[in-house]
Amino acid sequence: MQNNKSLQDRIGRLIDALSQGLYERKDVMRLCLLAALTGESVFMLGPPGIAKSLMARRLIHAFRDSRAFEYLMTRFSTPEEVFGPLSIQALKDDGRYLRLTEGYLPDADVVFLDEIWKAGPAILNTLLTVINEHRFRNGEREVAVPMRLLVTASNELPQKDSGLEALYDRMLLRIWMDRIQDKQNFRAMLTGRQDSQYDPVSDSLKISDEEYYEWQAEINRIALPDGIFEQLFQLREQISQLSQQNTELEDSMYVSDRRWKKALRLLQASAFFNGRQKINSLDLLLLKDCLWHDLTARNQIDSMLHDFSCRQAFGQDRLHFALKKLESDLLQYQQEQTKILGCRLTPAHRLLRSRTKGWHLDFKAAGLSAVEENYTIIFLQNANLDPKAPEREIRYATIRRKELMLWLHKSEPVPVRLHEDQNTVNLQLDAIPQGNDGHAVLAVRDSANRPILLTLSSKKGLPEWQEKTWRETLAHLQGEWKKIRDETKKQYLMFTSECPHLFLNQDALTAIEESFLRLDTETKHLQFRLESFTNSLNSLLQLAGHKP
Repeated sequence: MQNNKSLQDRIGRLIDALSQGLYERKDVMRLCLLAALTGESVFMLGPPGIAKSLMARRLIHAFRDSRAFEYLMTRFSTPEEVFGPLSIQALKDDGRYLRLTEGYLPDADVVFLDEIWKAGPAILNTLLTVINEHRFRNGEREVAVPMRLLVTASNELPQKDSGLEALYDRMLLRIWMDRIQDKQNFRAMLTGRQDSQYDPVSDSLKISDEEYYEWQAEINRIALPDGIFEQLFQLREQISQLSQQNTELEDSMYVSDRRWKKALRLLQASAFFNGRQKINSLDLLLLKDCLWHDLTARNQIDSMLHDFSCRQAFGQDRLHFALKKLESDLLQYQQEQTKILGCRLTPAHRLLRSRTKGWHLDFKAAGLSAVEENYTIIFLQNANLDPKAPEREIRYATIRRKELMLWLHKSEPVPVRLHEDQNTVNLQLDAIPQGNDGHAVLAVRDSANRPILLTLSSKKGLPEWQEKTWRETLAHLQGEWKKIRDETKKQYLMFTSECPHLFLNQDALTAIEESFLRLDTETKHLQFRLESFTNSLNSLLQLAGHKP
């Protein structure tokens, strides 16, 4: 028995070999090989002439000493053409009703039946038994059928109430195929040589009978962890809810318990050949080709599994909501700080009971001396206000009392000195509404027109209890941020450790990668804000007379 890593590598190379010259068909080949490795059936839906039969012929080469059977169904097909002709000799000598099955479906490892829905009831009923039990009744005896893969194809779905639902339900993987889309692939297909008998698989990659049956036992031992079962169950509930919300989808979204059971074994096989002993969240994405009934359902299931991969598979939504909660807590901290330190402005017309424009600032209530010539502006958020050095972080500025008074009356830009600069720059002060009572708080607009909240220093400092409360709040928020960051890293490492995945295309993995990039951006943005608030608090305490 190969170790898990070498088996994963071997199956990956086998997929590559089988896909040679089959342009834009590698994803389909992955799934067909997985079905073959678990003894399941595949239904290909798509227009004629898109290499469905060629793919089935290629899959014969995955197995050592394999036998194949291929047949195009018509309304006039007979059981003899599929299961073998009657033995005239047995009927004449012994009166036995026997078929000569050698070279026909009961003797084949890989079977391809094109235009499957055109077959008559006699063929379809016998085929149903073969799929269910992998046995074929020949005369008075039942013989084992070695069929490892049944590939059926059609350019249409079975008609409703046609009696074909039972057979259709046995076809676990349902794959939509279309014409080649990429221009260069189309050119390569036109000019390339396609030999249906060509065997691209080296002997070292071919699967022997002994390996195949040994793997079946190993697949059955693959575990379904509780967490993955919960995700699987939630997907089942979502499908059920969709069908209940829209009665038109009730039939197309129906998934039988038998199909769920067969799908689970496919997921076990996926885990096994990817070198694992447990099913994981990535394996669940294979359900998108197992659960649809028609093209409407296919779109719904595809969208559902895409959302699952980007939101629930690795706890992305949970981490996103945790970041939003932290952002809300940080906003609450900011609002509390603004409520205590913000310079409260009252519309002048309220005090003077006239149409006077402008704002009134209660200097005494703000803890400011009415006789001081200059005041210190302390920014409560990260501020980049220097037009000559936009990256420079400004913590405080100096404003003259008369310039502040002028703004209160006319709301014009005011000259200030940033930090200890000798030269002045003009800042656009603004009144940010607070509540519905007309009051506002003083702020400054940055180059992007974002409001930066501020306070005017009284040089009296803050009460010790207030400083302690704010520091404890920021320390708690920082601790929560670290937990989210660490959990995000843990989930991302879990995802990357499970890549590449043999049976998933790169698009599915890229979508998950992008979901983590969005989380990383949100996490870094929140880190920046936390650091900004911490620096602002330190600056505030330092400038207000506290120790740095």
